[in-house]
Amino acid sequence: MTVKICEECADGFEPSRKSQRFCSIRCGNRKRDRIRRTARRPAVAVEAATGAVVPKDELKALQRQLATRTKICQRRGEILQSKLRSQSCEIDRLEAENSEQRQNNNVLQLEVARLKRAQRTNVQDLAHLAAWLVSLANAKGVALDPATLDILNRRGWHPSKRQARAARP
Repeated sequence: MTVKICEECADGFEPSRKSQRFCSIRCGNRKRDRIRRTARRPAVAVEAATGAVVPKDELKALQRQLATRTKICQRRGEILQSKLRSQSCEIDRLEAENSEQRQNNNVLQLEVARLKRAQRTNVQDLAHLAAWLVSLANAKGVALDPATLDILNRRGWHPSKRQARAARP
């Protein structure tokens, strides 16, 4: 979507073709009629600020052109300010969302750290329980079942080695 500025009224419009210069047929007709009127007038000389002699109709045409271009520049400035305001609002919204996401991230990191500590504690507790189980089994002379032995072996515990070590002293 491109926005152009009408050369006659200085309003923004969406052109239906690339070469379109005016927002409406009416503006195009006004410009054409103005050019025709200035071409019919006799050239009356007027002293300009620079000291040069400029025909009256040419001077008026230049003044109108200057006024039109000033309007065009003002309109473009307004359009750019509007875009800048909307982008600024979008940046503010994204910053707020980013801040909220950072807070959520911090909360989740703290929760992960808490869960890791809890998991380490649980593993330590299970290791102590396994040690008690092995020591009770050794003290009572009861053999551990194969499933329990398999679990202890997977964890790196070898109850038979511990019994041998315990029997030495």
